[in-house]
Amino acid sequence: MMNQNAEISFTVSPEAVGSFHDDGVVILHAGNGRLFKSNETGARIWRGLQQQLPLETMAKEISSAYSIARATAREHTLSFLKALEQQTLIERKVA
Repeated sequence: MMNQNAEISFTVSPEAVGSFHDDGVVILHAGNGRLFKSNETGARIWRGLQQQLPLETMAKEISSAYSIARATAREHTLSFLKALEQQTLIERKVA
């Protein structure tokens, strides 16, 4: 199990490609041909992944952008990242 205080970071799968739009992002998993769509917040997280930002940095930016508590932003960001990970769109970096 991962230490809650450790920096958690992910990398985008080489088979995943995101396309940004005004209302969010569409992600193609080229390996299986499936499409995934998300809103503006998901697009913000996907950009953070592309920039190789750690979870805490993405949560801080979302907290600031949407004026929500950092803990809430972290919880929702982590939930979204776990969903992407389950769909093999991203991979957890091993420290």
